[in-house]
Amino acid sequence: MTKQRTLPLFAVLAALATQAAPAQVVLSPCKVPGVDQEIRCGTYAVFEDRAARSGRTIPLFIAVLPALESPAALDPVFMLAGGPGQGASSLAGFANRSFAGIRRHRDIVLVDLAGTGRSQPLNCRMYRTAQDLVGDFHPLANVRVCHDSLSHVTNLKRYTTANLVDDLDDARAALGYDSINIYGTSWGTRAALEYVRRHRGHVRSIVLKAVAPPTMPGTMYYARDMDRSLDELLRLCDVDRACLQEFPTIRADLDEVLKRAEKGFLPGVIPDPRGRPTTQLPITRGAFTSLLLGYLQNTATAVRIPFLIHEALMQRTEPLVTAIVNYRSALDANVSIGFYFSVMCNEDAPRMDAAAAVVKDAGTALKDYRVAQLAAACREWGEGDVSADAGKPVVSDVPALLISGTLDPNTPEPWGEEALRTLSHGTHVVITNVSHAFTSIAECGANFITPFIETASAAGLDFSCKDNVRIPRFVFTAQ
Repeated sequence: MTKQRTLPLFAVLAALATQAAPAQVVLSPCKVPGVDQEIRCGTYAVFEDRAARSGRTIPLFIAVLPALESPAALDPVFMLAGGPGQGASSLAGFANRSFAGIRRHRDIVLVDLAGTGRSQPLNCRMYRTAQDLVGDFHPLANVRVCHDSLSHVTNLKRYTTANLVDDLDDARAALGYDSINIYGTSWGTRAALEYVRRHRGHVRSIVLKAVAPPTMPGTMYYARDMDRSLDELLRLCDVDRACLQEFPTIRADLDEVLKRAEKGFLPGVIPDPRGRPTTQLPITRGAFTSLLLGYLQNTATAVRIPFLIHEALMQRTEPLVTAIVNYRSALDANVSIGFYFSVMCNEDAPRMDAAAAVVKDAGTALKDYRVAQLAAACREWGEGDVSADAGKPVVSDVPALLISGTLDPNTPEPWGEEALRTLSHGTHVVITNVSHAFTSIAECGANFITPFIETASAAGLDFSCKDNVRIPRFVFTAQ
């Protein structure tokens, strides 16, 4: 494959000519990270202004993992990533490893939605200084710079879930598929449901992992849901002999560290992303609890939380600083933050009640921090026009398999149950000891996801593996 020179975002966007969207997609051999063998890739241009159907276009990057056996089924699996702001193509390695059974008979299609992945990503760096790394989760000065730089080259109000799934449907048609199955994770479940709402005639089945229904108002319930997850993790520590021996007072330890962070008594030596000398700065309560929220999303990192709490209690904050820096740096690298703000500020922030969060979340670890942070960022970003259906439940008879984990701090079981109420052919599976990330149950999940896709029905599926999943061992040293 010929290596192409990557142009800066502004140059690429400015160079987009007015043109009609092509009628079909031409796929060529390509390679993507996480997949050793050659697959097929191409682009499909959608109009930035969907209503006018003229003007600038956005090329959507498409990767197709072809079915391993022929003839392939006519209904492929489209995968939708989370964030919002992650590109579907980033799931290629996961799909190839975990859904090999599905790929035997079906193409797996990864379309980077406009503004994500390789589809003119709306990328900005949020964490530019040492202060950014341990301060506000959404540094307002950087939010402002991000908005102003991107708004000169694209219409940020066009990035709504409705527009994005309409783009996806155009790509589906151009690829020549009539009926598709959809796998969505996290925000990808909301996109999947919105696709069903708007294009039900082309959907054979959906799988929703870590369900974020359209009725979920942004970060409004993060504090409640994180406390539930954190309490379950600490309970697992209490019943684990080694963890209990190492951290016998972990709940009291957490309370003390939270108090110190609240008062500014949790200092850390913070590296500067610009290569300047390190700086000693207080680790804010918001930075600490946002790290807990992020680490709870994956059991592989969740099992490090008791150790991080204990080290911070002992005034050894280097492991905590390293964790925060790595977490925030990964967000900068893997999430198109301009896409995140556009979607969240267009659709979610108007439905949040920041004043109510101050009261209802006062007794939680996170408090109203993430609500206040998003609300402040969206005041800088502005709000766009959304469809009349935004925030309303999706009512459908589509065969649906919903999957939740008991350790999920963002989209726990109640959100799956809420989505299920209006899906007449839905089945909800709750898996013990699984969090927001799917990788920890890839083998178990594939055991029932594959036959569900094969039959578009949950009847007779074996879900027995769901009660036998174990978290990794708790970590007692720096790694």
